[in-house]
Amino acid sequence: MRYTYTAAWAVVGGITLRDDSLPIELVSSESAQFTLTRDPDDVLARVDEASAVGRLMLKGIVGQQAAADFQTALALEVEEIKGERRKKAGGQAILLFQAQGEIDASVREPLREHEKFILTFDAIEKNLVRQRHQADVEAMKVAVAFESEVPSRFAYLDGGTYLLNDAGKPIYSISFSMSGEGSVSTPLSNEAAGRISARYLALNQENDLDSVERLFSQMADHKTDRLRSFLSGWAALEILIAKSFKSYEQVFLSPFTNSHQPTLRERFLTRIKGVMKDKYRLTDKFIAVTAVLFPSIEDAEAQKNYSDFCRLKELRDAIFHGEPFSEKELPVHEMATLLRKYVLARIATPNRVLNSDTPTSGAPVR
Repeated sequence: MRYTYTAAWAVVGGITLRDDSLPIELVSSESAQFTLTRDPDDVLARVDEASAVGRLMLKGIVGQQAAADFQTALALEVEEIKGERRKKAGGQAILLFQAQGEIDASVREPLREHEKFILTFDAIEKNLVRQRHQADVEAMKVAVAFESEVPSRFAYLDGGTYLLNDAGKPIYSISFSMSGEGSVSTPLSNEAAGRISARYLALNQENDLDSVERLFSQMADHKTDRLRSFLSGWAALEILIAKSFKSYEQVFLSPFTNSHQPTLRERFLTRIKGVMKDKYRLTDKFIAVTAVLFPSIEDAEAQKNYSDFCRLKELRDAIFHGEPFSEKELPVHEMATLLRKYVLARIATPNRVLNSDTPTSGAPVR
């Protein structure tokens, strides 16, 4: 059966939209769309209606009133839901995701057919629908967040899944398991929207960054406490450096072989790589990755990147060893800024080891 899944997040910090801004389409395909908007109400209309029905059922109203009274109660409940969402969004830009697809559904009695929709219970496993689209959502969150130097965070607003029957009538599957930091924002320009779209496409081409995107998404969840945000960000950065080193080790060492007697040098280098396998420290890998991703970097900036990385690593190690720390002073913004810098450089840098003809992604670093 055909389903539609819709979800919305407030973009906390980083970017804003003017009050009179039209929705900005970031990515669109036959089966999924990402949009930045100030007003998500039209796209969330059926999700709101389904949520309102569930809330009325909990209040004991559904089935207990005449049709006209129910429609009035439903309309009031929808308006209440929209008001709650506007209050949570607080005038921030809203990232909207909508996807369509096919899923096995069990629409059976008891069900109630109303003029505009059909009501049933537990017809689909909604978690499976969310999981189906999780990777795309995480990649887009990274693409949006990294548009600003201090990456945005995301506060979940609303979301849901509904079905459509052959006649196009929505089927609402009810399940009774339903359930501030300061930030600086800048207006989103058309050029910025283009960069976000290009960045999203580039991230989807990087097959080994899924775990980095997932961990950043956890870090960027506005409900996540500072400790979890810091640890998720560090895990993402550590994985990024480890995977990048695996890809770029040969590039980093190649100047050693690009000289006289290349065969002897290559033989010596192969021996060194064999001896050092699994013996490189994470900071060693960070140095090598920095050299490849930022070939023209000034020495002072390279030293700062290294110092920042070492400081973050020392703090993470201290936390894991049980040493005292101040959660409110954890450098979450600094972690996000360094992670942003290296992810953007990674998706803009071709892997010459795997494919010497690989073009750059075209995703702008800044």
